[in-house]
Amino acid sequence: MFRSLSLAGGLIWSCAAAAAGEQACQPQPGQGVKNADQSTLWLRTECPEPHTRAYIIELSEQSGGHRDRLIVEQDVEEAPWGHASLVDIDGDGMHEVEVRGACGAGPNCIGDLYRIDRGNRRLYHFFSGGYADLQVIDGHLVESGRASCCSWEFHGWRLDERPVLRDYDNMDLMAWVSASGDEEGNVAAVDCAFSRRNGDNWQTVPPPSPAWLQICQHYGQAYRLTTPEQDRQKAE
Repeated sequence: MFRSLSLAGGLIWSCAAAAAGEQACQPQPGQGVKNADQSTLWLRTECPEPHTRAYIIELSEQSGGHRDRLIVEQDVEEAPWGHASLVDIDGDGMHEVEVRGACGAGPNCIGDLYRIDRGNRRLYHFFSGGYADLQVIDGHLVESGRASCCSWEFHGWRLDERPVLRDYDNMDLMAWVSASGDEEGNVAAVDCAFSRRNGDNWQTVPPPSPAWLQICQHYGQAYRLTTPEQDRQKAE
């Protein structure tokens, strides 16, 4: 049986796997990583109940004293293959914890990032979405996920020090790449477009910089870039 989950503005499908009932939480020993400011970010997995994972995230200063602690719980039956890991998503030497949850039939999985607020030295929920991959492009955190059989969406948020949750509702930029072809599966054309919110709607915009054009090369073939002028002509 399948059920739809609303993630990052689209639908991904999560299977209520029969194997989920056989899954149980497995504790994981602690691991730590040194940050650029000499603090240490620690992560371990505990099992307060057989079907509950508790990711324990701790921040300690160079002196060894703990400054902050965050517990993120996850239902094992909803995310039988869920896990957490220490990452440095933007390569700045200050690490984050990435928690992955329920996955769809395709490559998209629920994901969250927890980050250090450099101002008050606290841990906070930095990002939440549903994606296949995360990367940094031109100073933006960008999630990519399959939107349909033949198209992908990319959502971007400015990377700055605002201690707010970044999710679908406050993204700064959206891009999509769509492929069309014949019945044999050969790609005949690839279209690429970028847009920003304009009130309650989305408005086509040029790529903010040449770095963003790597998105358009997702299918590895020549692409057609939709311009604001072309979009206006379609609306007329």
